[in-house]
Amino acid sequence: MQTPRSFFRLPAIACLAFAAGLWSACGDQDRPTLTEPSFRASRADDVRGAIAAQERHTDALLRIPGVVGTAVGLLPDGRAAVRIFLAHADVRGIPTTLDGVPARGLVTGQFVAFSDPTARQRPAPLGFSVGHPAITAGSIGARVLDGAGTVYLLSNNHVLANGNNASLGDAALQPGPFDGGTPADQIGTLAAFKPIVFTSNASNTIDAALALSNTADLGNATPADDGYGTPSSTIYGDANADGVFDDVSALLGLAVQKYGRTTGRTFGQVTGINATVTICYEVLWIFCMKSARFVNQLIVEPGSFSGGGDSGSLIVTNDGNRNPVGLLFAGSSTQTIANRIDLVLNEFGVTVDGTASPPPTPLTDIAVTGVSAPASVTQGQTADVVVTVRNVGNENVAADIGVTLQDATADVTIGTQSVSGLAPGAVTTLTFAWNTTGSLAGAHTLTASHDLADENPSNDQASTTSQVNPPGTGNGIHVGDLDGVSSTNGNRWSATVEVTVHDAGHAPINGATVRGVWNPSGLASDECTTGELGGNGTCIFLFPYIRNRVASVTFTVTSITMTGRTYLAAENHDVDGSSNGTVVTVRRP
Repeated sequence: MQTPRSFFRLPAIACLAFAAGLWSACGDQDRPTLTEPSFRASRADDVRGAIAAQERHTDALLRIPGVVGTAVGLLPDGRAAVRIFLAHADVRGIPTTLDGVPARGLVTGQFVAFSDPTARQRPAPLGFSVGHPAITAGSIGARVLDGAGTVYLLSNNHVLANGNNASLGDAALQPGPFDGGTPADQIGTLAAFKPIVFTSNASNTIDAALALSNTADLGNATPADDGYGTPSSTIYGDANADGVFDDVSALLGLAVQKYGRTTGRTFGQVTGINATVTICYEVLWIFCMKSARFVNQLIVEPGSFSGGGDSGSLIVTNDGNRNPVGLLFAGSSTQTIANRIDLVLNEFGVTVDGTASPPPTPLTDIAVTGVSAPASVTQGQTADVVVTVRNVGNENVAADIGVTLQDATADVTIGTQSVSGLAPGAVTTLTFAWNTTGSLAGAHTLTASHDLADENPSNDQASTTSQVNPPGTGNGIHVGDLDGVSSTNGNRWSATVEVTVHDAGHAPINGATVRGVWNPSGLASDECTTGELGGNGTCIFLFPYIRNRVASVTFTVTSITMTGRTYLAAENHDVDGSSNGTVVTVRRP
């Protein structure tokens, strides 16, 4: 678990712990490199698949000692993946895939809740020190308004409401008590807060509270000398103005900024969405004494984005619009955790009192966002090639759009299809049948393009590569050995399956991706690549933490893929006879 950004103690604890490795005081962990994936809305389906896998397995993952959270993020190559946050590097039994989706463990440390600018100022700028009299200090997030125009100060529950322990009408001090705030420094009174449920199976979505204030005492901009200015009153990605993010997956890779009490103005990137994290709110030495589970959270990196005392800061886009994105509330040395700002504002029925965003410049932009084809195909076969087209502009396109797929290597047109118009954000897929009867052996570049004259020609086409293999030339691969072993650990046991992939000459071959399924299903890896972990043509599948009442599990190889190779399942075999090369049963020890 991570610990809060506020590490000072008063009669009541103001430190909050971020689940899944947010602000933390749990030692020096290696910080992950901040990647800059080029997210495309066409990956929405990929992201939705990753979210589905994450949500199916999160509860089981969180039962593994040392796992403090999960989220969906992007790998450096742009693929969606499930990120598994680890309190330390010694956590075992972490899968590399979940339901075919890549899974990656990341050491974040324990997540804790965070609580200069520390001076008294009127009107107080956003990001300045604030807090309930019984806590240390957090940050002013935003000035917000209800339907009647009443002015409120927005921050965290653990900053303004002392983690559920305050009463409506309690004072909000600016600066907070740790920074010298006294009753004479009252800037508002506690008007509302969302109670935090402090259990390991809770589904908290926000750590937020409002204090009644006024425009004389509370400003609506960050400091003029080193802040980012005034946030927009319009949240990010809300084209239909319903107060909810139109597409949460579009947040992945988004450049953001914030201004907070401790670290001032910092810049980062949203690297995780739909995060489920365990946040520690009360730490005694290295032990978490009080924690809460949060769901549907945002992850921001790098670790330097926030620190203790930044709790409550408003996170906005790092552009001229400064659209609100999240409310910062926890973190660790490697990550920051934030509530979705749409969930926060809708909980209290308020809007950010900021600038009105200018209307967007009209943009007609149709993009070919992806071409998908088999990695290899045998001459004479017909392969399906899927082309994805999306309207990434903000103008409706009513005209028909012609989409053509070409084999650029052979200078042959595979086919042309028509899309009957696209609204902004709309996406469609087209399937082309690629007959390889006359194709020469070798790598073929398949390029899809559209014929609409738009304002951004750079994304009018996309390509992929597929290998055409001559029939009967020894390019086949198959399973040459399939073994399973079991091990026990008290009232649980684990199954391990080792797969060896052979070429046509029965020699081990590295670099082949093997996929399979377990029966019964569970917290099990379902993809591996031969040669990893130093194996010679081998790779490992693991099914950890099986209950003893389960007498056996079965693993079935479903596919093997490798560029330039064809998987021949009929040739699967097992040299020692413990399986048929495709299915193996592992029995409880």
